[in-house]
Amino acid sequence: MKRLGLLLAALLVVAGVPAVRAGSGPGEMTLSNGLVRWTWSRAPFRTTSIVDLRDGVQVAGESSDFALTLAGVDVSSDQFTVTSVDEQAIAGGRRLTFALAGPGGINATRTVDAFDGVAGFRSRTVLRPTALLALSATALQLADIGTVAPTIHAFRAGADWREPDWPGPQVQVGDPHAGDWRDTHTAGPGQALSAPGEWLSTGRLFLVAERNDLPSSRAAYDGSVASVRADYGRDVISLGPFEENAHVENPAGQGRVRTIGPGGTLALEPVFVGVARDGDDEAWQFHKYLVDHRLAPYAKDVTFNSNGTDDNRISTGAKDDMDLATVEQVAPTARRLGIDTFILDDGWQNISGDWQPDPRRGFDADFANVRAAIAPMKLGLWMSPMHFHPTSQTYQAHPEWVCAPAGHGLAVYNTVDQTSGSNEAGIGEWGPAYIPFLEGRIRTAIEQWHVAYFKFDFLAWLDCAGQDDLYGYHDAFVAMLDRLRADHPEVTFQIDETNDYRLFPFESVSRGPSWFQNGTPTVDQLLHNLWSLSPYIPSWSLGQHFLGGAAWRAQPVETLMAAALLSHLTFFSDLRTIPPEVVDAAAPWLAFYRAHRDELTAGVVYPLLADPLTKDWTALQSWDPEAGRGALLVFRQDGSADTTSVALRNVAGDGTFDLRRAPTGEVIGTASAAELRAGLPVSLPLHGAQVLLITPTPT
Repeated sequence: MKRLGLLLAALLVVAGVPAVRAGSGPGEMTLSNGLVRWTWSRAPFRTTSIVDLRDGVQVAGESSDFALTLAGVDVSSDQFTVTSVDEQAIAGGRRLTFALAGPGGINATRTVDAFDGVAGFRSRTVLRPTALLALSATALQLADIGTVAPTIHAFRAGADWREPDWPGPQVQVGDPHAGDWRDTHTAGPGQALSAPGEWLSTGRLFLVAERNDLPSSRAAYDGSVASVRADYGRDVISLGPFEENAHVENPAGQGRVRTIGPGGTLALEPVFVGVARDGDDEAWQFHKYLVDHRLAPYAKDVTFNSNGTDDNRISTGAKDDMDLATVEQVAPTARRLGIDTFILDDGWQNISGDWQPDPRRGFDADFANVRAAIAPMKLGLWMSPMHFHPTSQTYQAHPEWVCAPAGHGLAVYNTVDQTSGSNEAGIGEWGPAYIPFLEGRIRTAIEQWHVAYFKFDFLAWLDCAGQDDLYGYHDAFVAMLDRLRADHPEVTFQIDETNDYRLFPFESVSRGPSWFQNGTPTVDQLLHNLWSLSPYIPSWSLGQHFLGGAAWRAQPVETLMAAALLSHLTFFSDLRTIPPEVVDAAAPWLAFYRAHRDELTAGVVYPLLADPLTKDWTALQSWDPEAGRGALLVFRQDGSADTTSVALRNVAGDGTFDLRRAPTGEVIGTASAAELRAGLPVSLPLHGAQVLLITPTPT
């Protein structure tokens, strides 16, 4: 029967229908989807091989599957044995669950998922000790890949202060995490490499840890074995917005531990174990996993945020001027422009911590009058979910929910200065004990106020005496977020990632869009953000300002809108300041985006030509290599040449493609696959842009 099953699986692969299958025998266990196969031994529990079935190449050999560091002693999966194996169907694939018994009463559950159409797996370990366990580090995933040239990428947020040559904060202890959005380290074949990072490339096999970019996020290669890790001892404190001024981590890697009590559980972060034929395929396989099997679909809406609607008419602090009368003034322009979701920023709430609409601004208790004013647009709300103002009734009633000692200190400072800057929004910090109340307020907003979008801001992970450490605080918030997403998949949850160490990159990317860049950055900066994080971070998850400030005075509206198409489009300024002719020029581009957003966002984005910060020619390519369709966006900034050639990546076969110009959608020509690979000639005036939809020519 086993041979018959394997034969059937092989026939399905040949027929183009990969079957996700699992097998469990007395000595080995296997999980395969027709594209890749992972095999383990039972006792000891370890990987025996990972094979790319597309060409039969073994991409990983025999090694431990994971490892724990306890009191300086490494405990690897080789010291665990499998007590049972469970196989079950999951959405789009199958899961193997291994129950593991280890030394010293350390029990664990290891799950590995395989998905239809993805050359890779998702692995995760949950620890269940019977005695107190102090974990100082863990190798979330290990793989023996032999002699390779490794590359490690770390992905950074903190756009409020980062730039390519940022030297780091004034006060630095340990790695200052200087520089731009992506920090890349490489080594030669067989050379050891250890660096901060969440993404490790090794040629054929690659590993992506679904963690944020805390100092504990590391990746390593020792000349044979690759790993992505969590080295908790490196973490000291997360200073939130003050990371611009000071960063402290322990370069010795000895300090913090994660403690799990007897009978407790600790779910370690998942890892995507991908198999790629080349670098372009690597990005595509992760994209398919993330979009099709990890990320609950959210509306890729064109959004308006009221943050910039502020002339200090109502307040001189953080809160904007958006009352009901202003909503009624702004909404018609938002509709003309083509906004899908209308987000009230920090002026909507009566008091942070209580989270009720402010009646002094004319808002109904359930926002009925606001929803009527903005219809058919959806309603969104800004929140600083784990912060409060000292005048909050909830704070007065439940001081025990405050994160001690930092939250009390911030509350005292906020009491002395209640209105300037962010203080007006409230900077006191709750602890995890507040989360049940917070979750109730968010559910009320969704179910009774019909809020379809949340922008979560001011997040910082702290140690809270009597409640939990920064890891437990973080985990409790993320667990709430996941409950809300599961119950309300129609709602978008955006994380403001303009400060480091919130949830960026892969904890936020796998849950919704980010708000990435404050202010009104220029075209070259907006494009650089997308260009430098591609093809690793989906560009459409990065929230950026379109038509920022008065950018239309310095750049053609067509160029500004073309630069926005591959991001999470948000208008952040006062809509009343935009001349009608600019609205009329921008609206067709937003209509084009809404009509073609599936094509623009279905593919992985590849950076082409030069970094936009050089202000020469640059380009971005959104591409689905399996459907053979996508878009090419080309920009001539200050480049002296009138014409350039742009070669597309990951274009297979020998088909013919129609080229449709945005925003009209008219066909302006055709090109063969060979011509796309060789390079399309593009001519543009200074500061011009061209956007082409590329679709297979109908036969």
